[in-house]
Amino acid sequence: MPNLEAVSTSGKDKRVAAMSSEIIQAMSASDIGKIHDLCDLPVIVKGIQHPDDAQAAIEGGAASVWVSNHGGRQLNDGPASVSVLPEIVARVAGRVPVIFDSGVRSAEDVFKALALGADMVALGRPILYALVVGGVPAVTDLMKGFQHNLKNVMQLAGTKTAADIRSTPLRHS
Repeated sequence: MPNLEAVSTSGKDKRVAAMSSEIIQAMSASDIGKIHDLCDLPVIVKGIQHPDDAQAAIEGGAASVWVSNHGGRQLNDGPASVSVLPEIVARVAGRVPVIFDSGVRSAEDVFKALALGADMVALGRPILYALVVGGVPAVTDLMKGFQHNLKNVMQLAGTKTAADIRSTPLRHS
C-alpha cells in the first residue's frame, strides 16, 4: 500500500481497487519515464492494440511493447490482437521487442505470432490452468509439450530457427 499511496493523489486509507482506478485513469505515455524512475527497471507497456499506442509508448520510454487485449474481456468488439500485430510490428520497426499474447493455446499459435513479427510470445491462460490443475510439475509438462509441438510445427513448415519462422509468410484463409 505505501507504494500505491506514493503515486495516488489521495491514497491514504483507500482500498486498492479505488486507488487503482484513480491511477489507471490518469496514466499517459509521459508516465512511463516516471514509472521507470520510481523502480529503475525497464518498463513494458501491455495492452497495445494500435500502432499509434506503440509509437507513444516507445516515445515515452517503454523498453518493450506487449500486444494484448487482456483476454478480450474489456471491449467485446475490439480487434483480435493477432489481427493488429503486423501493423504494430511494422511501426515498432525493431526499436524495442514486441511481446504478444491473447488467445495463444497451441504451438501453432506461437508459430503464427512469431511469423507475424512478435519477438516473444507469452502463454497466459495455459500456464495458469496447468498451475491450478497440477502445480509446478504440470507447468513444466506444459512447457515441454509446447516445446515438442513447436519443433514439430517448425519441421512441417520447413523452418529451423526463430529467424526462419519470422521470414515465413502466412496466408489468411
